[in-house]
Amino acid sequence: MVTAASTPSRESLFRWLLACGIFALLLIFFSPSWGAFRLWSRIPELSGMIETRRAVSVLAQVEHPGAPIADELHRAIQWRLFFPLVGRVLQLSPPLFFGLAYVGCLLVLAYLVTLLRRAHYDWTESALATVVLGSASWFFTSTGWLGYFDSWLALALLLAAFARSRHLVWLACLLAPWIDERFAAAAPLALLCRWLHGPENVSLRRDVAVPAALLVGFLLVRLGLLSGHSAAGATVSGYLGSRKVLDAPPARIALGIWEGLRAGWCFALAAVYVLWPHRGRAIVLGAALCALGVLGLATAQDYARSMTMLLPAAVLGLVLARATRHRWLPPTLRLAAAVALIAPAHHVMNDAVAPILNLQYALSFLDHPPAIAMPELYELRAFHAMGRGDFAAAEADLTLAIKLARNPASPAKQRGILAASQQRWPDAHRDFSTMVEHDPKNPDAWLMRAQSNLALNQPTAAGSDFDRARSLAVADWLTRPDVARFLVRLNAAPVGK
Repeated sequence: MVTAASTPSRESLFRWLLACGIFALLLIFFSPSWGAFRLWSRIPELSGMIETRRAVSVLAQVEHPGAPIADELHRAIQWRLFFPLVGRVLQLSPPLFFGLAYVGCLLVLAYLVTLLRRAHYDWTESALATVVLGSASWFFTSTGWLGYFDSWLALALLLAAFARSRHLVWLACLLAPWIDERFAAAAPLALLCRWLHGPENVSLRRDVAVPAALLVGFLLVRLGLLSGHSAAGATVSGYLGSRKVLDAPPARIALGIWEGLRAGWCFALAAVYVLWPHRGRAIVLGAALCALGVLGLATAQDYARSMTMLLPAAVLGLVLARATRHRWLPPTLRLAAAVALIAPAHHVMNDAVAPILNLQYALSFLDHPPAIAMPELYELRAFHAMGRGDFAAAEADLTLAIKLARNPASPAKQRGILAASQQRWPDAHRDFSTMVEHDPKNPDAWLMRAQSNLALNQPTAAGSDFDRARSLAVADWLTRPDVARFLVRLNAAPVGK
């Protein structure tokens, strides 16, 4: 039997401590890509990484709420203004702003622990169940992709389904659609779970009519008044018309369904099983789960994320299973928690599957960056661009290579040569100086800077650089044709410049 804590304050403290511990555990097993976050903060041009791409659009929303989103992939978030407005009003820095998603994760975990304790789970069972429900797409996305606030969507759905205070339910229905429109589609299931959890406590007016009115009000504003101010991809028809979200192999769709709740699926299905003695209720819940799951898949590019809408059903299954004292519950909890932590995790989209790695691998990213952060690839791409005569693209790639390289001497040399070929000698001098700074024992680095100094009518500086190059060079260096030609030009330069 469960032994209650001696005081409510002590119980609350233990709930928060347990939630914090589970939060840390999940971050170890399913770590965000800290290297990608750091890379983007250092080099904003690398905003195309999946971990940071939406963040660019969300920061644009903070600056200009309601303005069309430039990134076509993320135009659907144009009116998800709750957190952009919070960030704007509070003047939050990007780390603090994106950290709100992590705050949401902790709140969801703490609320899950609270719900389970209220359902008379002991501390061990509460921990196991929270690990299962936390090892799901809402957590992975909120922590692993900047600019996604799925944790707050999950919290709003849980409040709509299980909050004791109806005012919290109403607040969720009022605000959550402006975090993610999917709340309007998922709220009926959450309210159904509320009724199935305690039908004798549900008031038709307070628990159904008021939330329904709030959601209808949102839909009238969002699909009515604001639809005319939306870019094509920010409207429902525009978003669905621009993407074939179900155009994916069946195996990928199935994987996306699994990754949505992962081991938590067994408890969502358990809700139907436990309700089966009441056939009508079980059938209604099962039909609602299927309908909402299909709707999520048909309207979202991120298959796994779309299953977050079904999270209240998994919690309902746990609560009902405890109330009916099913013997299979304790071993199922232990097995589900093991599967949740050990089974490989993925972000699943209609066009890609991205693995979620543990903390050890995430930290190795810091020393072994992926291809998108390899300066050699950008330098090679710049060579191909120069071969095509696309010098602007070549310079852009070389600029990235310089920022990415631990030793930028090589890409700086190539960008300097490109600038020199266009007679942009101040830019060439800047890059050759970078080359000298990072490769000071290379005589050619000093020679190139000497050439740029001479082109800038600074023969004294050019002579000093040339003398330095000659002191570093091998014996026959002066016999090289390019060196000999430059020496003639240097000796012919006017004195006193």
